[in-house]
Amino acid sequence: MSKLFVIVLSFAVIASAADFEYNSGGTMGITPDKRGSNTGWGEWFVVAILNDSGHNIVLSQLGFPCSGPETGDYGWLVWTNVGGLNAPSGDVTTSDFHGSFTPVISDPAADPYTYTYIDVSSEGIVIASGNYFCIGFDNTGLGGQVAFNGTDTWSWYNNAWDSDQAWSRTDVMEVTAEYENALSRNSWGSIKASF
Repeated sequence: MSKLFVIVLSFAVIASAADFEYNSGGTMGITPDKRGSNTGWGEWFVVAILNDSGHNIVLSQLGFPCSGPETGDYGWLVWTNVGGLNAPSGDVTTSDFHGSFTPVISDPAADPYTYTYIDVSSEGIVIASGNYFCIGFDNTGLGGQVAFNGTDTWSWYNNAWDSDQAWSRTDVMEVTAEYENALSRNSWGSIKASF
């Protein structure tokens, strides 16, 4: 009976939150209070993140408060090892993983207070423990931002990554991930066999 209780309790804990969560605004789901436009502004926004979890992680979901039409092939972006808290060394075509998405808010002039979430769990994006990685998105209309909070983000402008810190802003982007060998990624049979 106690083994079953431990298994059920484990599943309850797993369902409550991701193993790894990050939002450049400081809090998961933070509502942006500023907006950046892709007209006269950088079209792609990126942020560098350290996997400080002590585990290899598998990215499960990306989230961006944004508005606008469907993106092209480089709508969401992931670089798996950027070597530090810096922008990627190349443009969006150098990303290790990418894909298109349609913002929840399709009006490109609408305030970007609602997040568009993209399930990337089937992509198998593994970030090694201790590695820095970048996530980003194509800002096809307006992208959510907050006043600069100490987290540097970059926008693609004039064929280079331009720091948003110089404009006293931080672009808002979030990611969730699971530990690579998390219990939640195992089949019921393999869990049962371990007892």
